Amino acid sequence: MKWPIFLLPIFLFSCSDKKENNTTVLTPEHGKTEITEKLPEDENAALSSWIGYYKDTNPDFSAEKFAVSNTSPIAYYPSNVKVMNEKGFNEIYKPFFVFNESKTHYIDFDSYQWNIAADGSASFEADQEVALVDYKNKTAQRIAFFGPSFTVEEAYWKGDSVAVLLGNSYEKVPFMMKYNFKKKTVENLQYPDTLKFDIPYSKVRLSKFGIKTE
Repeated sequence: MKWPIFLLPIFLFSCSDKKENNTTVLTPEHGKTEITEKLPEDENAALSSWIGYYKDTNPDFSAEKFAVSNTSPIAYYPSNVKVMNEKGFNEIYKPFFVFNESKTHYIDFDSYQWNIAADGSASFEADQEVALVDYKNKTAQRIAFFGPSFTVEEAYWKGDSVAVLLGNSYEKVPFMMKYNFKKKTVENLQYPDTLKFDIPYSKVRLSKFGIKTE
């Protein structure tokens, strides 16, 4: 079933903490789509894993079908996520961080969204923050914020200055966000169709690390 192409939502910053979140999440709007350069599926193991998972139930699913919906400046906001190894950091999140090539920065899209409940399973927040962490200087900045309709499921780096977020929506329409930190821009890419699946990749990813999601 075909669905209209969406612009990804714009995310405004909330200065409140995780339990008192006043962030405004704007709903997607219809937009013009441009064709972008082809994105090879073997570019990165994380990309291949994400594409491969959905390809099992959607044989035509391909990274090359994603197209640019818009490009905008990167918006940075303060973040309250704990930096790895600082006081108060929960070691459970350590395996989930996605480091750049030189290991100076990493992407954290897990520690805001879920924690471990008493029964050992993941307890999820409605919202998700994506943070860029400067590991050397022990600082974190929010670069994206999602309401419950959108979820970042995977991420990877191209060298030290480009990070790619891979996500899905409530309507099962995948998206990508390519952050170029040198150029200070983020490129939003949208898939032109819906996917068929029972369990989202995000839960499969957690289960690979021994985290129960049900």
